[in-house]
Amino acid sequence: MLRRKISMFGLSLAILFTSLFLNGCSPKPFLTQDGTYVILSVSPTGMNQSELLELPWDTNMAVLQKFLLEASFVLSDLHTPTPSETSTESLVMATKIQANFPQPKRMKFMVDNHSLNLDVQSIQIEVEGPNVGQVIINQTIVLQGLENPNLQPAFQELLDALHNSEAK
Repeated sequence: MLRRKISMFGLSLAILFTSLFLNGCSPKPFLTQDGTYVILSVSPTGMNQSELLELPWDTNMAVLQKFLLEASFVLSDLHTPTPSETSTESLVMATKIQANFPQPKRMKFMVDNHSLNLDVQSIQIEVEGPNVGQVIINQTIVLQGLENPNLQPAFQELLDALHNSEAK
């Protein structure tokens, strides 16, 4: 009985801290309430398709929050990509998540072990494709983020939630 109460208290505390973290207490760009999110698909021929990421009000928002948390982890330590990290494979499909901000948002990044402040209007992270974890800031700055093995499974869960809500 005591273990159960302690477990419930621990779970409640974790949920409280997670909700505070995900509701704007974090400086990470994906953890913002005022941004819009887009899923970009780039075909092998270079054609782009974008899909606004909108979850219905009755969808489990924890799925989206988990994905955004995993995406923000990729941004926690960036570096200039090496030639081997910037694949130019044109025969591979790539999927990216993009956050757009209505007003430029001042953000601080660690790039090559140096702090860098940027005014960000858009940021992309490749979640599927040859350069998973590649980050593009303001459509011009290309960097490589941390390798996060949880990013693709979290993205797949998000896609499943989107498709399940569309099927209803």
